[in-house]
Amino acid sequence: MAKEVLTPEEIAEKKIRRSNGWTRFWAIVLALVLVGASTAFATKKAGEANEEAAAKQAELASQYAAANANAGSAQSWDDGAASGAASSSDDAAAPASNEAEEAAKAINAATATAATAGYDWKRTSEYTQPIDVGNATETLNKVIHMVDANASLDSVVGGFLGIGKKDAKIEKGKDAAECIGYHGENYKLKATSLKASDLKNLKVEVEEGKYTFTLEDTTNLVKDGSTSLSRLTDDIVTLEEISSEIKAQVSVVDVNSIDAKYSNIKVEAVITDGKLVSMTYSYDAAVSKLALKALGISITGKGAMHTEASYTNFVY
Repeated sequence: MAKEVLTPEEIAEKKIRRSNGWTRFWAIVLALVLVGASTAFATKKAGEANEEAAAKQAELASQYAAANANAGSAQSWDDGAASGAASSSDDAAAPASNEAEEAAKAINAATATAATAGYDWKRTSEYTQPIDVGNATETLNKVIHMVDANASLDSVVGGFLGIGKKDAKIEKGKDAAECIGYHGENYKLKATSLKASDLKNLKVEVEEGKYTFTLEDTTNLVKDGSTSLSRLTDDIVTLEEISSEIKAQVSVVDVNSIDAKYSNIKVEAVITDGKLVSMTYSYDAAVSKLALKALGISITGKGAMHTEASYTNFVY
């Protein structure tokens, strides 16, 4: 016996309430099911006296598809309008968009809780291109040695950048920045504020609760949440920080400007039952121009580094 064909009014009465984030996804699934069902029905009943019923169901599916194609993203199932159509190229990407929205929400919620938990922190950073100021290296090192005989350009700048291997165990209830020590405010786990549009090349492994993605490159060295990187972490070097800290260590050296780029930013987060199990990130940072001035001498430097950091073994 043929399955009863529901009218649009009857379908509206059977609406299922879903969260706004998944509304568009379920609308597309419905359209696919209806189209698939009408095709199977028409094929099975070909040659029998049911062409009219098959045509009617196919027409219903077509109406739904057309309604979905014309529906705006702001429409919801509860408004009685399905959003998205199986035949639209934009709609084909809709599930990924919703997936990104759900991923961003999950990561933001999990990190907000994890930021106050206990955890292990590790960070490794190494030069991929040592600090290079050309012929001025020797001159600048002499200036630095005037203040500290054991210091050098690499140690002063590298110390600030966190070159080397570092780790710390943050006990629950303790201030993470204090547990980490130097630059702890930059390195501690941040309650992220990621947006769906931030998550490039997103891959979600549902069973493992794993989210892997990349962030767009940035040359905007800020910690105000205006870039995808700054919505993930404060492990970013700003001109103001470089200038003030180097000035504090070597008063005769001024930092006037910096042209830098963060790229190849990769992130992995594992979440189970809404709780962060682990999070890692890595990036490449390249300084194409670091303008310094020492004792009236203008110096231009450059360099690059690769950094990896992880947060694991959470205690909630």
